[in-house]
Amino acid sequence: MRYYIITDMEGVSGVVDFDDYGSRSSPYYEKAVRLTTLEVNAAIEGILSTGNHEIIVCDGHGAGAIDIELLHKDAELIFGKNLRLSFEMDDGRYDGLLMVGQHAMQDAAGANLGHTFEHVNIKSLTINGILMGEAGVNALRAGAYDVPTIFLSGDIAACSEIEKIIPGITTCAVKRGISTTSAVCLQPDKAREKIKASVRKAVSSMDRIKPYQLKPPYEAVFDFFNADRLKRYKGKNYCRILPDNKVCIYSDEIKPLLLERLWGL
Repeated sequence: MRYYIITDMEGVSGVVDFDDYGSRSSPYYEKAVRLTTLEVNAAIEGILSTGNHEIIVCDGHGAGAIDIELLHKDAELIFGKNLRLSFEMDDGRYDGLLMVGQHAMQDAAGANLGHTFEHVNIKSLTINGILMGEAGVNALRAGAYDVPTIFLSGDIAACSEIEKIIPGITTCAVKRGISTTSAVCLQPDKAREKIKASVRKAVSSMDRIKPYQLKPPYEAVFDFFNADRLKRYKGKNYCRILPDNKVCIYSDEIKPLLLERLWGL
């Protein structure tokens, strides 16, 4: 079977503050990359403990979060600049999506490093009335290609977020947020052991999980902190600018919504 792992960094145990860990100028960036890569390796080991499978990892953290030299030798890595918004998920058939190092959405209760796509610009996103974070959009993106989302690791808030929209999904909490910039974290070896066991469970029981899909038509609403963010949507015939720095985006099909219209393309 063929599995797709998409990574982030903010949901990794030991990564608790964006300024200190999350960007290339951060003092602990290299440590954060190492911690992220080793959590991904634990997920890969969990998959391989169920048999011989093909595993593709996509580095989904903007600044990069995977050290290819530390990555498990039985996986391949998608990374680099200007990736398509499908993140190459349409490159052949995948049997399951796993998310590692995922954070919760902006203003999620009890979240460490919670945000929705951008740290400073987006208050919230809803799609067909459902409040969505990055995890939900990832699951919808996979669902557009009929791929079920079977696993997520991150903080407790991120796990709770995905469990609300995908009943029965296997999650693995590796930290508990105290605030946006602090958390109670599992010791990294313990976190990796927990991820490996949880992924094994997810793969072994994935038959009960269906691709996450919503019925058309689609209506998405972005709520921004700043009106400047609305500029890219002006003049587009598929959206309507609303008061209070909001934009409503319409689509009859999910792929144009996720790959173009949400982002004002």
